[in-house]
Amino acid sequence: MRAGNRANQRRIIMEILSILTGAFVAGCDLGIKKYTEENVRDGEERRIWKGKGIYRKVHNKGLMMNHLDCRPKLVKGMSAAALGILFFWEHLLWKEPGRKLAKLGTSLMLGGAVGNTYDRFKRGYVVDYLSLKTKNRKLSDITFNLSDLALFAGAILTVWSSLFGKKR
Repeated sequence: MRAGNRANQRRIIMEILSILTGAFVAGCDLGIKKYTEENVRDGEERRIWKGKGIYRKVHNKGLMMNHLDCRPKLVKGMSAAALGILFFWEHLLWKEPGRKLAKLGTSLMLGGAVGNTYDRFKRGYVVDYLSLKTKNRKLSDITFNLSDLALFAGAILTVWSSLFGKKR
């Protein structure tokens, strides 16, 4: 009975850490977005990371790189649906033993989805603020945020776990 209690306690602790991971990502991103909205002028660019990065304010009314920006209701609906699917997936995932990498990936994706979906419903657009300075102008024009990074990293971890990870 004791071993079962310990396993249940570990599962509960991992679930709490998962929720905190997602909340941390969303909270940090939303805080940076608020700061950016209040302190960065339109068109202003600040060099960061020893000139290898750019900090600026971009309002993205669509999906990635403003796709579907002329269909805001569809974009909101897709964001809300994706968020719901991620919550459901995480709920199912936590019923399975092991799969720690997939659980971490899902937590990161949830945090990123919450940050961007909140923006879409609250502001009507997503605030993006980071870019990499490259010799390729098109690549340097791509602007993203912490939620985007969490979504991307979480997706990679989840896929990696599904392809190469152990079930334990």
